[in-house]
Order: sequence, then C-alpha cells, then structure tokens
Amino acid sequence: MKTNSEINSSMTSDEFIFDGAPFRCRLSFYGRGQSISNLSTNSYSYRMDSCLDATAPTLVNSRTNLHKGDLFVISLNDEGTQKLVMQVDEERVGPAVDPEILIDESIKRTFSVISFMRHYHSVQKVVAKEKFALYLVELQVKEQYLSRGDMWRFTRKLINTTVYLKKALEMYSMRCSATVYGLWVDAAPYRVSSGYITKDTKIVFRSLSACCTIFLQMSKEMWDFDHHGDTYYEKAVDGFLFDLFTRWKSMSCQHDVTMTLFSRVFYDAKSLEDFPKSLQQNINRDHRGRFYEDFYRVIYQNERYDDWLPRLAKIKQVLVNYKEDLLTYHKKQSPKSEAEKMPNGTISCAADGNFLETLNLSSSVFERHFIDRPFDRLGQMSLVITPGAGVFEVERELANMTKQRVLDNGIGSDLVCLGEQPLFAVPLFKFSKENPNAADDYQIPHWMNLSYYHNSTTPSSFQHFIPRLQFATSRIKSGMLEVKYVMNSIAEEPFMKPLHVSMEEYDAQVFRTQSKTSTKDNYTERTVKNESRLPRRRYITEGPRFQAAIEEEECEPESNGLVIVNGKNHSMSVVHDEYRYFNANIKDDMILSTSHAGAPSSIINNIQFHQPYNQSAQLLFYNPLSSSRAAQSAETYFLVSNLFARLQARPKALTNPFAPASIRIPMVPGRRRWAHTFPMGPNNLPWHFHHLRQTEGATKEELTVGLTTSAHLVLPGTSKRILNGLISKRTRHHAKLHTDSSSRNKRILSPSNYELKREASERKDSVTDDMRLSFSSSSSNSKKSNPDGATKSSSSKREKKEAIIWGPTGVEPWSASMITGIDWKSLTIPASLPTTFDVAPSAEELNRDYIHNAYTLIRALPSQHEYDRKKKYLLNGNNNQDKATSDDTMERRRITFDELIDQRLSQGFQMIVEIPGHIRTKMIDTIRRAGFQETEYNRLLSIGRIYHTLSIVIEDAQSQDTVVVYVQQHKPQHILLPKSVDYKYRFQCPDSSDYDLAQYQLQLDNIESFPWNSVDNIVVNHGTGDHKLSDLVKYWHTRLVLMPVSRDYTIKNIESGQTKCDSREEMSHEDFFLYVEHFVRFLFMLNKLIRLPIGSNECIHRPLDPITGKKRTETVKRQGKTTKPIQTFQLKTILSGDVVEIKNLLNLFRDEHQGLLYVKDAVLPEYTFIAIEAIWWSIEHSTDIPNEETALSLFEFLFSNKYIQHCTNTEKTFRFGFFLYYIVTETTDNFRLDSNDYAEVEFHQTQSFIPSMDYLGFGECKPMRLLPKLIDNPQSKPRPARSTGDVINLSSQINPSKTDPEEPLIVLKRDCNVDVDPKHISDRREWATAHYHSFYNPHCLFELEIRWLVATSCILGDLIMQWSQRTGTILGSNQVAFHLVPIPCDPFAEFDALRGPIYIKIDSSCLTDKLVHLPKDKQILRINIFQELILKRYGFILNACISYKDEKIYYVHISGGMLVYIISDVYNVHYNNRPTRVASIGTTVDSQLSPLDCGFYWCWNFCLGKKWRSTQTGEEKYQDIMLADFRAFCANDRDRLVNFWNESNNLANQKMTEKQRNTDTNN
Repeated sequence: MKTNSEINSSMTSDEFIFDGAPFRCRLSFYGRGQSISNLSTNSYSYRMDSCLDATAPTLVNSRTNLHKGDLFVISLNDEGTQKLVMQVDEERVGPAVDPEILIDESIKRTFSVISFMRHYHSVQKVVAKEKFALYLVELQVKEQYLSRGDMWRFTRKLINTTVYLKKALEMYSMRCSATVYGLWVDAAPYRVSSGYITKDTKIVFRSLSACCTIFLQMSKEMWDFDHHGDTYYEKAVDGFLFDLFTRWKSMSCQHDVTMTLFSRVFYDAKSLEDFPKSLQQNINRDHRGRFYEDFYRVIYQNERYDDWLPRLAKIKQVLVNYKEDLLTYHKKQSPKSEAEKMPNGTISCAADGNFLETLNLSSSVFERHFIDRPFDRLGQMSLVITPGAGVFEVERELANMTKQRVLDNGIGSDLVCLGEQPLFAVPLFKFSKENPNAADDYQIPHWMNLSYYHNSTTPSSFQHFIPRLQFATSRIKSGMLEVKYVMNSIAEEPFMKPLHVSMEEYDAQVFRTQSKTSTKDNYTERTVKNESRLPRRRYITEGPRFQAAIEEEECEPESNGLVIVNGKNHSMSVVHDEYRYFNANIKDDMILSTSHAGAPSSIINNIQFHQPYNQSAQLLFYNPLSSSRAAQSAETYFLVSNLFARLQARPKALTNPFAPASIRIPMVPGRRRWAHTFPMGPNNLPWHFHHLRQTEGATKEELTVGLTTSAHLVLPGTSKRILNGLISKRTRHHAKLHTDSSSRNKRILSPSNYELKREASERKDSVTDDMRLSFSSSSSNSKKSNPDGATKSSSSKREKKEAIIWGPTGVEPWSASMITGIDWKSLTIPASLPTTFDVAPSAEELNRDYIHNAYTLIRALPSQHEYDRKKKYLLNGNNNQDKATSDDTMERRRITFDELIDQRLSQGFQMIVEIPGHIRTKMIDTIRRAGFQETEYNRLLSIGRIYHTLSIVIEDAQSQDTVVVYVQQHKPQHILLPKSVDYKYRFQCPDSSDYDLAQYQLQLDNIESFPWNSVDNIVVNHGTGDHKLSDLVKYWHTRLVLMPVSRDYTIKNIESGQTKCDSREEMSHEDFFLYVEHFVRFLFMLNKLIRLPIGSNECIHRPLDPITGKKRTETVKRQGKTTKPIQTFQLKTILSGDVVEIKNLLNLFRDEHQGLLYVKDAVLPEYTFIAIEAIWWSIEHSTDIPNEETALSLFEFLFSNKYIQHCTNTEKTFRFGFFLYYIVTETTDNFRLDSNDYAEVEFHQTQSFIPSMDYLGFGECKPMRLLPKLIDNPQSKPRPARSTGDVINLSSQINPSKTDPEEPLIVLKRDCNVDVDPKHISDRREWATAHYHSFYNPHCLFELEIRWLVATSCILGDLIMQWSQRTGTILGSNQVAFHLVPIPCDPFAEFDALRGPIYIKIDSSCLTDKLVHLPKDKQILRINIFQELILKRYGFILNACISYKDEKIYYVHISGGMLVYIISDVYNVHYNNRPTRVASIGTTVDSQLSPLDCGFYWCWNFCLGKKWRSTQTGEEKYQDIMLADFRAFCANDRDRLVNFWNESNNLANQKMTEKQRNTDTNN
C-alpha cells in the first residue's frame, strides 16, 4: 500500500498537472470527410472536405471546459491506469446538452479497448503540457521520398501538437504523409501510446521503402559448420535472410534491394610470371606479398518485391555452386594453354576478405543518391553478412576513407556476424603492417552497427557455458576467467608511465605478457632493450601490480584523453563465477523493442577511473626529447593542441581490444551523427535495441516504479505484460517482487523484455490491467536505488565514472557480460539520418583548430501578394505560428532564411538546436564587427568538422523589401584527405555468366571545398540570372523519356506467344505524322496552355497527305466550326512586300472563325500561337503553298519584318516546331518576357517520311546517318570524375569558344523553368529546371530531365506522375499514343560501381560465307549496320535524332524496360575508349580479338519502379522473355539470325534496284 506522504505527493502532482477535477464526457467517433450532423442529437453539421485518408480533427462542444489548443486526458478504464492524451483542434459552437468530444475513428481500431463501447468517459484538462512531453517520435514513411530539408519542415509543423500511435500525419494536402510508429519519453524503458511534441522532441523518420544493398561475404568459413551442425551459408539463407524477409513481409516493406556476393581469392603463386600474360595486369598484391583477385556477383539488382521469401531458393542455388564456379572461372574461360598455367586459388577467410572495399563500392553508389532520384524511395542501408566474428585485417588509409565516407553521406552501415561473439571488443579492425615485428595495431569502428545472429530455432537458455574462444586451459591460472579479470586484464599503472619513456616502448610494454611478480625496476629495464622483437603470443592474464606513477586525484572527467581502469585492491564479491542463465523469453520483437538497463552495479562499483594527465597540457604523454621517433603503431584517437605537436611526428597510443573498458575515445562529431535515432533509457543512456546486459534487481525495481508513476503515459491494453519478474504472465495472481538480489540467478535482459507486448494484429484488453496497482504496491517496500540504477557500495570512497566508448552514440559503457543480438528494427525499417545534432567544438578548439570566413547574402523579398497567399502554410499543426510575431516583414525574411537551412540539411548537415554560448558570442561579435545588427534568427549547422552559422541581420538604411543573411563558416585548419585507391576487381551482373574486369577509383569527396557561396546565391535567386544550376552543385535530377506505343507490337501478345519478340514492323506513313501531331498536344499539356476561347479543345491537323506529301483534296474541318468557304491568300503577294496584303493576312490571322488558333496563360501576350500550327494553317488557306518548307518561308518573312515576334525573345528566326510567337499589336509592341518558362522543341526531318529500317544503307554498306545526325561538339573536353554518364551540359546560354560565325549554332538541349507548385499548396516558392531535347523526330525518343534544388520532393513527384497519367489520356486517338517513363542518367554504369551491362555476343561465324565477297573493312561495317536492324526489329528506339560525335548512341525499348548499346566503331566512337567495366568479348584461338566478334551491351531500366509499371511497360516476366529470345536470336537459334540476314539482304537488293530505276528515269 502507498503511504500517506506518497498519496499527498501524488495529489499535489495531479493538481499541478491537471486543471480541475475529472468530468464525465460523451465520446463519439467519426472519419474525415464524414458528416457528423447525426452523431448526436444536439450536434451541428460539420464536414471535412479534405482527403479521406487523413486523420479527422478533434472537436469539442461548448459544454466542456476545453478550448482550441487545450490538452486533455481520456481515461480508458475505470482505474485510470490507461489514458490517452489528445488536443482540441476545433470548437463547435451552438447549444449543447451534454459535454461531447468527437475524435477520429481510427483511434478505436488502434486501441481496441472494451471501454470504447461505452458512451461516457472520464476526461481531465491538462495545464502542464510539458509533463506529457515526448523525447523521441518515430515516423514511418512508405513509397515516398522526403529530403532532409522536407523532414525538417515536416517536423516544424508538428511542434506543440499531440500524437498517438498509428496517427496519420500529412503535409501539403496529403502529398507528404507519415504514420506515427513509436513514441518514447525520456529515461523510460517503454513506449507510450500518446504524448505532446515540443521543440526539444527528437523526430526520426523510418522508411518501409529504402534503398538496401545486401552484401554476403563468401569467405571460406561459409562452408564450415557451426556448433549446431549447419553450414554457415545455410545459416545465412535459411536462418538470417529467412527471418529478415519474414519481417519485411509482415511490415509490408517495399525496399529496393541489390544483393551481392563478394569474395577474395588468393592464388598459390610466387610471382606474376606464374600467371598467364592476359591476366597479369589484373592481379593484385597485398602487403604480405600474396596475389589475389576480388570477385563480386550481383544476384538481384534494384529489385522490389512484396515477398522476398520465394527468392531464397535462387539465392541458395547460387551459393551451392558458387565456390566451384569461382575457383575454376579462369581455367574455364581461358584457352587450354593458359588454363594449364593458371595457379590454384583459395578463397580467403573472413578477416582477410575485401570488406572495406565492399563498403566503399556501396558508398560510391549512395553518394550519388541525387542522381536518378526516385520519388518512392527514402533511406539508405548497407548490410554486410559475414560468417566471421567481426574482426577484419584492413589497410589504415582505406579504413579512414571508409569511415569518413560513411559518416559524411549518412549511410546506415550494418554488420551481421554469423560466427560466435568473441570475448574482446568488436567490431575490430586490425591494421595491416609491413614490418612483422611491429606492434599489432587495432581500431574499433564505432560507425558500424554490429549484430550477431543465432538461429531462431536455437534454444536461448543454456545449462552450461559455451566458450566463444578456445583457450589453452593449461596456461589459464585459477580464477582467471572471472569477470573482474576480464575487465581489468591490464592494470592501471603501466599507462601512468614516466614522461621520459618513449610511447613506442611504452606500447610494447603494455601488450607484452607480464608475470604477477613484475616490479617497476624490471619494467624500466625492459624499455631500454632493442626495439626489434619476435612476434609474440597474447594471453588473457592478470596485469602486473605497480605503484602509481602519478598521484590519484579527485577530478571531473575530461573531454579528451584516456580513462584508466584501476583494478588495485578492489574485490568483486557480488559477481560469482557461475553459469550464466540466459532468458528463455528473449525475443527480437522489432516492433516493440526497447533497450537495456545499465551495466551491472557490482561491476560499476568496483571500477575506478582517473584523469591521466593535466587537461591544460592538451598533449597526452608528450615528451619533447622523443618527439622525433617515428611511430609504428596506431593513429591516436586524441587531439593534439600546440603547433609543435602538429608539425612533428607525434607519439601514438594503441587500442587494446582485450581491455576495452580501459579506453576512452573522445567525443568527436562523427560519433553522434546517429545519436538522436535512439530513445533515452535509464541512467541517461541511449537504448540500443540489440545489446543484452546483466541487470541487477535494483534496476528492475527502478523500472517498476517508473512504470507506476508514469501510468498516464503507458500504452493502453498492453502494460500488463512486463517480463523478468516485473509483472507475472499469470493474470489472476498478484506479482511479488523479491528484494534480495543475491538470492536469485542473474538474467540477461533483452530490450523487448521491458516492452509492453501486444497481439499480432490488434491490442486486446483484459483484466490483467488491474494487476498494475497491486504490483506497484508490492514494489513500494523495495530497496531504493540510485539515479543511475546501481546500488551504492558502502566500500566505495570516491565517485565512480564509466568508460565512454561504446555504440553508435558514443555514450554506452562496454561490459564483458554484454551479448549482442540482432537489431531487427534497423534492418527492417532503417532510419534516415536525423536532422538534429548535439556536438560542437569548445571555445579553445574553435580558436585553435578552425579557420573562419564569412559572406553576406542580400536578396529582394517575395512580393506581399505571394506571401499573403502562402501565409496560411506558415502555421504549424495546431494552427499556432512557430514564432508569434506581428512583423510580416521579418516573417517574409524568414522564408529566404529557411531556404538556406533547408538546403544544408538536404546536403547532409545537421542542426544543433541550442547554440552553445561561446559560439553565439563569437557569432554576434563577428556580425557587429561587420557593421550589422543581430536578430533572434540564428542557426548552427554541422557536417563532420565543418560548422556553419546563419543569421538574419539588419543593416543601416535597409529596405523593408530586402533580406540580409550573414553566413559564417568554421572549417578545420588542416585537412588530411586519404589517398584515392584505384581498385581493380571482377564483377558479374545479373543474367550474366562472366566476371567482367572492372576498375573504380575509391576516393573521398572534399566536403570542405564545396562551394556553398554559389549554392546560396542559386537558392536565393531561384536559379535565375547569372546564378543557374551547374555541375559544381549537387542538384537532384531525374531523367524521363517520351516513348511511342505500338498498337500491334504489344506486351500482351508477346507474353501469350501470338507475336514474336522480333516482329516489330516499320512505322507507317500515317503513324509517323500522327506522332508529330500528338507530340504537339503533349507539349501543349506540358506547358499548361489553354485554348482561346477558353474551354475550346480545337486543334489544327496536318493538311498534307502522309504518303504523297501533297495537300489534301478534302481539308480536315476544324472541330466545332460551321462549314464556310475558306478564305485564302497568295504567298507571292505577301513576299513582294504589299502592305495591304500583309495587313489583310494579319486580319485573317485574327479572324474569329477562320483565323489561327491562339493559346494563353497568365503571362503570354495577346494573339499568341504555336509555330507548327501556323504553318499547317497557312498551307490550308493559301493557294500557292504546297508544303511545309514553303510555308516556313512565309513566317520567316513576317518574323524578319517584325510582324510577329517570339514570346521570350530568345529566338532570332522562325523555328519549325513547337515555338510560341505572337502577332505584334500596339499593346504588345514593347512586350518582353524575361523568364524562360516554356518547353519549345524543333522538329527534325518531319517534312517527309523517313524509314527507320535502313535496308538501302545495309545493301550499300553505308550506315544510316539521317538519324541520328552527328555534329561536332564545340565544347568537347574530358569529362569530370563525377560526370553523370551521357548528360550533355549545354544550354542556350552557353556560347562555344570556337565556331564558324556563318554556321548557326546547334543547341542539342534547352533549359526551361518548371512550375513545380501550380496549385500553390506549398509554404515556399518551389522551382526546378527542365533540361530537354531541342529536336524531335517520331523515330527517336524525346528526353526530359528535371533538375532541382528547391522543390518539395513529394510535390514534384506528384506533378511528374500527373504528366505520365495525362500523357496517355490527352491524345484521344486509338492509333498512336505515348507513355512517359524514367530512365537512368548513366544507363551503362560508367560511374556506378555495382551495376554493369550484360554482354550479348552475335554468332558471326554463321555469317562468314555471306561476307566473303566483301573486303574486310566492308565486312565489319555491314555487320554493324545489321546490328542496328536487329535492334529495330526488337522494338528498340534511338535515343536522339541529333547527337554529338563524341557522345554514345544507344537504344531504348518501347516498353521502357531495357536499354541496349551497340559495341561498334561505326555507331559509337567509344569503341576504343570503352567504359571502365570491360566486357569479356570473343577471342580467336590465338587469344586475339576477332574483327567480326561484335555484340551488344544490354542493361535493365532500374528506374522503372512499381508506380511506373503499366500495360505498356510490362513486368519482370516480359523482360525475361525478351532477353532470352534476344540471346537465342543472336546465337542463331534455329537459323533465325541467318534467315533475318537473308531477309534483310533481299529487301536491300529491292531498294537498290528501285533506286537505280529512279536514277535511270531521271536521267
């Protein structure tokens, strides 16, 4: 029972939290969009008109004491132990009889509580909102992309609102949506059902549709057996992957997965001469002189499945044959003479594998996330599965590079070990060393999330201890396996060495095995011995006892340096050397997992930590006399301070993995990148969901008390099931808490054991909730515990401090008793990098190690009209402004200010919410020295060791319509970039059987040199004027292509077998010109134009016969017009300059019934028309204009004489195509439109029909050059290292340095602005740029690449999907149509390390007799032309109608699912300068390349996601059918290749005969 004092305290607390006594209130449920007028007799009509999927607002009537914005608590049971906190969104005015609250009906489904069946509930108003504050909110996002800037703006709208589990949150009219997944309060080991979000609440986004790369290390251990008798590859597939995919399925995940097997093969060779000559240049050599090759095999490439479990069979099938295929690959592929010379290979062990290289390849892919940006993927995860134990031997430079790349890019790196967890610190890197006598050097990679997997069928409770390492028992002394010796295996005093001893000698002493009887004298004697020494064995022994070299002092823990464990004169009587019993109820429940408590109190109480050196000295153990000694060991973790130490070779301290509790790693920024994704548990330690620790009874009692005192936050209906002695599973008996912790066995507590369990589908209520109060009563007499959860030791004489080294947050203490499980939450719903951060440099570090620069941005504010229109979106979720102010000018300035913050967050920065005092002081001083006045709007952001402060400042005589932002940058003085690595490896892509040679440069991006000044100017100027997007800026882009749809060559017919894959016929004349007409309508839609008069849907058709090219005898009548005689004019009178005739023509243009069709939008001038429609109109209305070429001359004359003008004034002539011109009148004489907001395209060779199948060129051995037309690139130059494949970065604003002034410049691609937010639903100005083809031909694709910096991704993605949907519906024709699909910017993986094309070889041997009559050069030429004919018969379309000579020519299938590149010196000039990944093409017997061995590079369109799939694109089955048939065709299956050659040859002979006949006739 509770005491009176406790009851009084509880009453006082309730009076402070709540306003008044609870009152009975009617509770009604309704859905959004539902009329609520009939829910109660006294209710007034209220209807929501928004989307049905959104959460309905909470409404109250006037009979309650609640008002808009108030918080209230609903009691869900009579005992008051299950409560839900909510917030009033709206007040319903009008008379009412009873108090009533209306809430969303989804709450009834989420919390399936019996009491919801009642009409009345107990409700109480909350006054102390902060008592319900949440520490962490986890939001789930599925099939959406949110940039980190979008996340920040999303979370700002949630401040000062309440949330509950599964609540649907929305932004921008449901274009951005998320679901509440987890709610956590501070320092509590459980989730809660609801809570209040404050400005200090951490919000993390978790994705159900992330980009996941899964690497399976196929080291030699994979074929070994674990202690359960399973091979490790079976454990990986049937165990871990099965469990992982099962969780994905249960959570309805839609991850984009790339699965790769990787191995390192060592060869039994002594020199390169032992290898065949063809392979010698591809063989690598490690530091030990061993020859090796790295192999990668991709099983799945960017695949997305609802259920991955059926794919396990294929994975296992690949693994079964993997070893034999790998080790015999070269012998099978090489000629017999070379195969005999090939040395035997052996797969390496896990520790010697290509682990870091694999992570770097993954980082190379993820750091290009802004290229080919999908709008349905969020988050990046790199998962490595290894059969090892988490120890890897690596190169130091590569390890440093990998760590920095992973941290800078915000990549979640998970390592799952199938082996047993060792007793030392893991994960562990052992640095390779050239000198075998040098000390071993280790590093603990804190940036990796380590897990150890055990089969779910394995019993979780062992009666006997199973060692993880096999010890030499004869060498282990009695009692040496006790925890106290494992923790304190190295004594404190050796670290306290005299200052005259060198660090290298000292490190050697630390790791040398000592006897118990060692003294300080023999220690000194050893240090003067020769440094060269034999390799030594290590044993876990008790360290020597020395007198302290430095007197112990009571001190505060310093920010940098070592924390030393003192094991002297301390007993550990509480810890017993007994069997450890594991909890049989440990579950990896990812959905309801929390974390563990602190380390065992018995261990904490017997560990002493000391400050090793005076903090003001800044340099640990620095000896000026020995500073010149070169270090042979690990790079130190500690920052040095003085200039002399930076210039000299500094001593380094080794990391001892066998005593991790004795090490303290400084809190550098990289250790806290992911800190705010974890809930905060007891002892102010983050909860890592898969770390299992020993927990004493005191900690259990503390958690019990926490649950009872926080009953108003506990999840309804689930708080009954707390395990491990807290609450019994038996629902009809009261639990009893044993206070004697020494009388029961210690148990390992899983995070999930603190969690509140629930049923698989919905939460159920039962009478066990009544047990909570009884349990709290029985726990009131338990022993009181310390705030840190450990029982205070009476024998302790000074405060104990823990070693801060462990976990991704850097604040978790290591313990020898810790068992690492699987972090299923991270592997199932990976978190995005948090937007907040909490590490900043000290004042001393800022002055000593950083350089400072600043610049000013001045920008005109958006118009007051635009601000007023968007002002409603500046409100947060509960309709309260973020910062209440009456100054609209400052709010308008904040729009620009927030854009700069948004951009930095999107580029990887994190925000430090509370600016430290010393940084704020320096920031304000700098602002004042620059002549500005500071304001309250300041932000501090960080990435790595780079810090930016942004401030809105005020200058003297500043205009009210301008904003001044002062940006200060703090960068480290000394930047040490790791050396780049030219990495050679072999790569096998899916559907390929060859390991192609590949080479990739592994390098670290220098983020310190990123041009933020340029980015800020582009952002504030919206990409206009001199501040346009450039390749120096990391802008997001996605590439789209407009594909024609064939009415006969359909996917349905091919899959059913009715149509052959190689049966696409030549495009007809009628379809050719219909595509031209429909392309005009597509651009009309794309430019958002409307016809005049408004509402008209008229269009002008081409008045020429598609076959003869002559004017139609019966002109197609315009829609909706009455039949009247057509008014005509004569071209010759117009060209003669007759002013009267010209005036009459202009009047005819403006005629309401027979004139031109005009278009309009908000800014276009009067009488604006489309150029191609005007040309067609003139042919119809003129008596002497027979074709389009003649009509073009008419409008060129009118343009040159300024009767018509181009709307944007960028064109100097009249263009044939979709261009906007207007008739000049008195009102539009001086019209000028500065912005380039329209996509305008010129038609190339559409005046007459051109065949796509060039049989005449095949017969004459002349490659078709009508399409594509090849021109010289005026700015041809080497591509930068970060080029995006075939992107052509030419715009209308770029002028070539050298060009013929008489020859007009041909611009292949144009740029125009994109109105991202036409409905004005965003709270800012959204803008993007379209980079598109300048020319169009129906035989070729039309490419449209969208580039953006300031655009909400969900709004832009919604706009692009609208384009795609309207493309298929606006045409109104059953004959031809288009579909819009995305394709990769780098389709053939020149810059992607984990993708590669499939090589498909043509069996040219069957065509040898067909070519014998031709010379050798003609033979190759004809084969290459034949390749193009094959592609066109299979439905592939050329990528562009005009191209530069130094750019690739490739083809895209009309389904959009496949891309092909012809390996040819005729069609691609890159034949002699191939991509970095070279295919294994055919060779002759003497290993020389055969001139007739040609082929294709085939790749899949991985951008074609689920949302883009349709009947026109097909599914995976169709793509597999196409590849299999294409391969069979090229292999001359059933003589298909020869038959097509004969067919093409016959058609070519007919074309040549027809050409000769026409020539003879003309002569």
